[in-house]
Amino acid sequence: MGVPVFGSANYWFYSPDSLNPLVPNDPDVGPEDCDIVVVPYTWPLEQVGDAIRGNLRVIRRPLPAPVLKQGRRWQTVFFDFHDGYRTVSWEKEFRVFDQVFRCKYNSRVPHPENHRPWQLGFSNRVLMALGKHVEFSARRPDLLVNFGASHPWEHGCRRLARQRLVPRFCGILRIDSRKDDLAVPPSDPTERLMWAQTQRRHSQAYYDRLRSAVACACFCGEIVPPAPHDPGPLLEGGNRAKLRRWFWSAARIFDPRQDRIIQWDSWRFWEALAAGTVAIHVDLEAYGVALPVMPMNWEHYIGVDLRRPKAAIDRIMDEPDCLERIGKQGRAWALEHYAPKAVAQRFLNLLGFSVRNVGVTAGQQQERGPRRACER
Repeated sequence: MGVPVFGSANYWFYSPDSLNPLVPNDPDVGPEDCDIVVVPYTWPLEQVGDAIRGNLRVIRRPLPAPVLKQGRRWQTVFFDFHDGYRTVSWEKEFRVFDQVFRCKYNSRVPHPENHRPWQLGFSNRVLMALGKHVEFSARRPDLLVNFGASHPWEHGCRRLARQRLVPRFCGILRIDSRKDDLAVPPSDPTERLMWAQTQRRHSQAYYDRLRSAVACACFCGEIVPPAPHDPGPLLEGGNRAKLRRWFWSAARIFDPRQDRIIQWDSWRFWEALAAGTVAIHVDLEAYGVALPVMPMNWEHYIGVDLRRPKAAIDRIMDEPDCLERIGKQGRAWALEHYAPKAVAQRFLNLLGFSVRNVGVTAGQQQERGPRRACER
């Protein structure tokens, strides 16, 4: 869109032989030269060790000085992709950011004032890995259920889905539960580079299965009762949290509201949408999920009430053509609202920059866009 981007380090290469990173480091460009300074979520907490084998340490680092500078001219943004509910961005020092874009946002729980709903989404890497779109008629009648490839623990939402919903699909679709060993580096040089740059998350075999399957289970996060308003004490761990969870779960019999979901977002939800594979998750709106643009249940994905999972199965049985329709509409919706350019435009618009005509041919009228963006 004509907005130069720079980083404090060279970041992201599309081929092993490339000398030009997507985000280049230029020693002559600093925060004072930019309109927007972005701090990625990996900055304050440096992870050291092997997450796949459970050997992981977290080291706290101070925020970069440009964010804290008084009277700064540039806007500052923090991307919070962290798991859990109360993350590092709840702490007082993060109130200095103009915006905190929080993935896994839930509108029915408290958030700091500078938090805004965001999403994990999908990138050009994902679109390239998915390759040519596979029409519904050419797909295998498979439901992908392959959680646990990247970490050994099971989210509460996934456990409920595995117990209450997945077995009911056996009469409709075949369950494909294959997992890839992400600890093994790919032999292809480009695939190995993608694997390394995504912290060993990239798997071409997974994308091949995804694009050829009818549906994918995308459950993620923890289900909590509708009260108390602040669910933090229910998620702390230990016996006290268990007792609180038991009390509020029992008390929900007097509360007609739906449960809520914490840490709901997952890469596979967006990957499935981009692939035209039916994404199956909880009913996002009912469970309190907030996104910049919300998908519609049974139009763009299948959202399930895990207290009444049979209702979703019955509807699929009654409307056998709905899977093809939802897969097609979900892909079109995701490409319209969450493809990389659409997300970039939304990001700039939320910061007050008009980007309708940014990057037009020289001599044409341009709206005001940022001169430069800088990732620290």
